[in-house]
Amino acid sequence: MQTVDAMGKACPTPVIMTRKALRDNDVVVTRVSEVIATENISKMAAQLGYKCSVEQKGDHEWAVTVEKQDVKSANACRMAINECSVTGDDEQHIEPAAINNIRLSDGYIVVLNSDEVGRGDSTLGKQLAKSFVSSLTEQDVLPEYILMYNSGVKLAINDADTLEDLQDLEKMGVKIMECGICVNFFDIKDQLGVGSITNMFQITELMRSAQRVVKPS
Repeated sequence: MQTVDAMGKACPTPVIMTRKALRDNDVVVTRVSEVIATENISKMAAQLGYKCSVEQKGDHEWAVTVEKQDVKSANACRMAINECSVTGDDEQHIEPAAINNIRLSDGYIVVLNSDEVGRGDSTLGKQLAKSFVSSLTEQDVLPEYILMYNSGVKLAINDADTLEDLQDLEKMGVKIMECGICVNFFDIKDQLGVGSITNMFQITELMRSAQRVVKPS
């Protein structure tokens, strides 16, 4: 059993920390300080077919226990969930073993055209960008490419809080490319810590021929 301290961490960080711990442990207890975190971890456990229980330890502290089940039990659990849920044709159900079965998807591209996600508060937007990139590292299906242009190239510099996650994605086989014009505009070529420089023609071609493009906005 492993205990994960996610106290004070905003979602999806507690979910990501729990998933990482489940790679090498059959039972994980995650300490969180927000109700929403207990709900999100519980949903993840249900998707994976794992047992989950929540115990309140204090006014702002909960312990979420996630326990792996054998494949037979997990399949039965997942079937029960699916039968009770109304789902669309495109909805994916994660297999219990998928947490250790990461793969790349040809024709799947992620586009980051800003160092912020959403409109409104800039600080929140940067936090959401960090959360988005971090969440990518824990997906069972990874993009073939991550393309960056405009201020999105700033996510790849050495002091960016997204750098480590992008480096992990690159190690897993994701091709990361930054727009050269944008890199020069922001004068950050010597600060890049991941990926390679490309041009807008190649970015356009890759997006045009992609089967699926995901772009947070």
